[in-house]
Amino acid sequence: MTTEQALKKYFNYDSFRPGQEEIINEIISGTNVLAILPTGAGKSLCFQIPAIIGDDYTIVISPLIALMKDQVDSLNKTHEIAAFINSTQTDKEVEGVLQNIKYGKIKIVYVAPERLENSEFANRLKSLNPNYLFVDEAHCISQWGHNFRPSYTKIKDFIKFTGIKKVSAFTATATPEVVKDIIKQLELKNSKLIIKGFERENLFINAEITKKKKERCLQLCQQYKGSAIIYTSSRKKAEELSEYLKINKLNCEYYHAGLDPIIRKKIQEDFIEDRLPIIVATNAFGMGIDKKDIRLVIHYNTPGTIENYYQEIGRAGRDGKFSHVFLLFDEGDIYIQEYFINNSYPDKETVIKIYNAICDYARVAVGSLPSDSIKIDLSYIKIHTKQDLNPAIINSAINYLTESGYLKSNSAYNYSNKLKILFDESRLKKFIKNTSNVLIKDLLISLLKFYGRDIFARLIKIDLEQLKLNSGLTEEEIQSSLTTLEYLGIIEFSKSSTKETITLLKPRVKPSDINLNFKHINEFYINAKQKLDAITNFVYYDGCRFRFILNYFGEKTENYSCGKCDNCLKTNQFQTNSVDYLKEKIFELLSQTKLSLSDKNIFNIMLGKTKKDDFLKLQHLGILKAYNKDDLNFALKSLLKENKVTTTYKGKNLLYCAVNNSTETTDSSNSVKSEEIIDKNIELFHLLREVRESASKRFLQSPAIICPDSVLSKIAQQKPKSKIELLTIDGFNERMFNKIGNELLEVINNPSLIKKSEQITENVIPKNITETYKLLKQKYSLNEIAQLRRLTEAVVSMQIETIISYIPETDISSIIDSDKFEKINVFYKKGIKDLKTLREKLPKEFSFPEIRVALAKLFHQKS
Repeated sequence: MTTEQALKKYFNYDSFRPGQEEIINEIISGTNVLAILPTGAGKSLCFQIPAIIGDDYTIVISPLIALMKDQVDSLNKTHEIAAFINSTQTDKEVEGVLQNIKYGKIKIVYVAPERLENSEFANRLKSLNPNYLFVDEAHCISQWGHNFRPSYTKIKDFIKFTGIKKVSAFTATATPEVVKDIIKQLELKNSKLIIKGFERENLFINAEITKKKKERCLQLCQQYKGSAIIYTSSRKKAEELSEYLKINKLNCEYYHAGLDPIIRKKIQEDFIEDRLPIIVATNAFGMGIDKKDIRLVIHYNTPGTIENYYQEIGRAGRDGKFSHVFLLFDEGDIYIQEYFINNSYPDKETVIKIYNAICDYARVAVGSLPSDSIKIDLSYIKIHTKQDLNPAIINSAINYLTESGYLKSNSAYNYSNKLKILFDESRLKKFIKNTSNVLIKDLLISLLKFYGRDIFARLIKIDLEQLKLNSGLTEEEIQSSLTTLEYLGIIEFSKSSTKETITLLKPRVKPSDINLNFKHINEFYINAKQKLDAITNFVYYDGCRFRFILNYFGEKTENYSCGKCDNCLKTNQFQTNSVDYLKEKIFELLSQTKLSLSDKNIFNIMLGKTKKDDFLKLQHLGILKAYNKDDLNFALKSLLKENKVTTTYKGKNLLYCAVNNSTETTDSSNSVKSEEIIDKNIELFHLLREVRESASKRFLQSPAIICPDSVLSKIAQQKPKSKIELLTIDGFNERMFNKIGNELLEVINNPSLIKKSEQITENVIPKNITETYKLLKQKYSLNEIAQLRRLTEAVVSMQIETIISYIPETDISSIIDSDKFEKINVFYKKGIKDLKTLREKLPKEFSFPEIRVALAKLFHQKS
């Protein structure tokens, strides 16, 4: 069968899309390929056709169950040639798939990477002689990527174990750095890299800075008819936005991993079959969804990386027709992402705790070196460290301990089930004759038939899957019989490990003696921060947005213009915001490094073009590479004009340095002496500075960038009462308002209350809940606070209950809306003040944590 015949027979297409035929022909000719195609370009077909027309079966490694199912269902519409094996299936169903492969009925089997870590299962796949191995979503293998999965790093062990030579990988989102890592991790030597562009000619890309996100989503859904996906950063936000759109008479549902699987499946099917036009979802929705006519994709919250953003907007317009995508941005999105980054990499203390947990699990004393390998038990490590550690954190810690020479990680394929019969032949024959246990009798006879006399002489590797077939016994019956035989002393049985194992390379040391190499952990942390900087740069970028994306993924496009994004169409209003952002980053470079630099060095650092060793280690390296020298020069001159930057000469070179913003500075425009302010305004001025200092720490930015003293002085004198009045003050702009505007107005309108609250917070509220209080003041929801603090909503509600007891005037509007609060108040006035009783009387959408917070508020209002 030719590739064209397969294309028509199995997919009903008459011709290939650009790039597909080249990739397919390379694979069929025996070349290993790393293919990078844009989302919606048909990359799955590139490995499905070689698999279909190949001689033997093909393994496709895929990360998501939904993705597997969708692709298998699509392939099997006309001919049943594909299957998947995952955690949702019974042993009998898995065995049925393996038998179909054996007899040539199945050509493609989709497998999750975690499944390959089972050596028995891997051995069974090996025995069936796979022709190809294809790795889908290959970016998951790289820690430099946006969706790292530790299980992907084990794929190379599986390749070595099975001896598969034809290995290719596919992804839609890989930077040049990730491409190199994929090739290294999969050991794709002499492979061919094929990149077929990231441009999507039918997408209109827009980015907007707005606080009124719900209202804007409503407008967009009303404006653009057809199917739409709205992505949110949390389940709570998805539910809230969906409810808002429903109230405004739009037909939509929310979708996230917390829903019952049956409900998720129905929502997904309703969306695909056009019974449901709008879905509000977390990023749990979308991968593998075969719906080509999605006309609108909205990001309600800013994703953490360009890769995530590009992958999600790629779900729009797969039929080639014009579609629109919108990113709704505010600074709070970045704050949440930064919080997650800061909590995604293990510090030294956590790595040491994990090391101790591994050693304690194996009962290894200090100074001892065990002869056997040690299993990695994730549940035990979590209990031992008293931390809810995710597998990626534990995997990173093991990598750092490996790099520092304390241990090494073992491949699961080095371990298998081994068995030796301890009785001699005559004694065993007598036992088989006399035993009344039919299962044990059948098992021993099968062992003798399959492995012969060698099994009496030494430990023999046994294949439990094959043993199941030969004996007709189930896995449970075999395991039970082996345990009994071992107990009776008839056999010696060494069971393979289903868990990852490590080997200690040095005797266990005391925590104080552990010396770790933290070079990589810092590199990955900085990498994550740079990815976040990139998505922020994208928002404020005032050139062609698709050019920004293409450059990010390594395509050189000096004069490219898509002609369809908001910037190309001149519909954006971000010029001022872009300049502010550039000024902010340049000022950060100068103030945080305390360097005096020439404009050429500033530009080269920010654009990532410097070759000087001293500059290559700077965090600001390349963070503004999407801009040009003219943009940066304009921003630098603006800083100079505003007296936030000053100049000095070193020989003939003009150098720029940041003006010190401390209280000792003598710069009149950025520091205001107390005596220059009217006496009655001094206290207010200092309260405003406290607000700014708090924001400075929150946003990790210099106070001068948040808002200069000179502007705070004017605010203290004029005392604006509203946003409009505040924005009319010379020097104060929308960007400043987004960061501290509401807090400034709160201080101005009631400074004594604010001062009292701050004093209480610092001096009275228990230290373990002050962070909750800060997040509460910043209007985070109950769910968001719980996520950020890594606590349950119940615990957070108890903390808020304590806060209210200290500060009764605490605003809880972000925790429970006014309608719900009033319904609780009705029962409260009737004397029903018990948490459990109230929960029984209220509708099911009222949660215990919400009721607890409302009761605390009502109690302290009345007391």
